[in-house]
Amino acid sequence: MKIAILGLGAVGATVAGALKKYEKNLIFIARGETKSVLREKGLYLESEKLGDQRIHPGLVSDDPKEIGMVDVLFLCSKSYGLEAACQKYSDIIGENTLVVPLQNGIMTSRYVSHWLKGKGVVSDSFIYCFSNIVETGHVYNRGELLRIGIGFADGRDNEKAKQLVAMLNEGGLPSAYGQDIMMSIWEKYAMMCGNSCAFIYFDCEAGDIQKDANKLEFLRGIYEDILRLAKASGVTGLEEMPEKYYQHFLTLPPQTISSLYRDIREGKEETEFEWVIGGGYKLAQELGVSVPYMEKVYEAKIRNG
Repeated sequence: MKIAILGLGAVGATVAGALKKYEKNLIFIARGETKSVLREKGLYLESEKLGDQRIHPGLVSDDPKEIGMVDVLFLCSKSYGLEAACQKYSDIIGENTLVVPLQNGIMTSRYVSHWLKGKGVVSDSFIYCFSNIVETGHVYNRGELLRIGIGFADGRDNEKAKQLVAMLNEGGLPSAYGQDIMMSIWEKYAMMCGNSCAFIYFDCEAGDIQKDANKLEFLRGIYEDILRLAKASGVTGLEEMPEKYYQHFLTLPPQTISSLYRDIREGKEETEFEWVIGGGYKLAQELGVSVPYMEKVYEAKIRNG
């Protein structure tokens, strides 16, 4: 199976580590300095769960013609670069190519399918992965919370996806192919988006929210917004989510923040705000769902820049 990974940062490198056994069938889609480093040295992954390893793929390229048609394409780039990536590499996607987008958010597969104009078989998927780039070509994956899910909202069966999940499991990355994929995606979204909304709106760390009753009420309101939005989208089984995540938030170390809030606080020019929080807010407008707390966060961020 010819497997391409687009985006060899924190997520892409971790996926590559799980597929080390099949490295000669791997294609790393990279450009510039990253392409040069990966061609010369391969990709070095430090991982407490997957082990330390250097992956030497069969090909490192950013040329669609050189890459050719692939069987599987992992999309691991940042969300704000995803549309351009889909447009540039659409020619490597055939009718039966399995496309696995691993960006945060609840609209990912919908957007990717639109940008690819019906090409390939786009999965609904997610990953839990605490990784960071040490330097170009070197990624560190920490902790035990590492897992991936691949499936389809419409419940279809896909043998290639099942085979891919088996390969990832074989490489040590806990992976599942399931019919309840959307519930899993919404569970991840609820925590990541809910916490980020509170951090961004109050511009503070977890400890400042934990000791303020009004801020905690706002946080619970965000979780309730997301629950209503999930139900309106046809996703059930999340009724206990607001209380569960509220109680979990109370146990976070006081200095905890989300990566999205960190990027905003550091003044990064590009962040995933529109993709994560904006995506939920706009879906609520589309479905006619009331999300008053999420609306406050979105409008305050747009107003204040």
